[in-house]
Amino acid sequence: MKKNLFSLLFLLAVTTSFAQVTFKSGLRFGANFAEVTNLESVDTKTSFYAGLFGEIKFTEFYALQPEIGYSSQGGKSLYSSREDIDLNYVTVALANKFFIAKGTGLHLIVGPSIDVNVDYNWVNILNDDVEYDITPIDICILGGIGYEFPFGLTVEARIKQGLIDLDLFNDYDNYNHEDETYYYDDENQLNKVFQLGLIYKFKFR
Repeated sequence: MKKNLFSLLFLLAVTTSFAQVTFKSGLRFGANFAEVTNLESVDTKTSFYAGLFGEIKFTEFYALQPEIGYSSQGGKSLYSSREDIDLNYVTVALANKFFIAKGTGLHLIVGPSIDVNVDYNWVNILNDDVEYDITPIDICILGGIGYEFPFGLTVEARIKQGLIDLDLFNDYDNYNHEDETYYYDDENQLNKVFQLGLIYKFKFR
């Protein structure tokens, strides 16, 4: 009898928990302020990101948000004689959202992402269709803060930090003017992006 009662209570708790789970999809878009660390010849580049997401809200305080999108990154050249560094990625992220103030839309965001370079990927490398070598994939961590309004719009700010060395221009990182030779700089060159943008959730009935 006790075992049956326990099983019934457990089933009721699980059913109630899943009854609270909701799913909503929508769009993400905004501005990127991107840079590549340890490259003295470039400055912050202003570009954009855009993508789709699906939010699975498990409780009033926590939601899991898988995302897929496009992100334009890189750096702006400080010299007019050199081109900007254009790094374009397809990004897949898993954002964890923690609603920290009951009754409001204020939340913190943290999670990982995997970014695949559109131009310098394994297919182009194998076909020898790239101008210079660069790491084709980046693993990143992201963190931020957002505010969700009742009508479905969210304003958010994020920082995304790459963890994999880009190996950008490693064959000629620096130039020695005395003997007219290039020398290798072994400092890691990492993606770093500040994102400021909007999220809109679709309302399906």
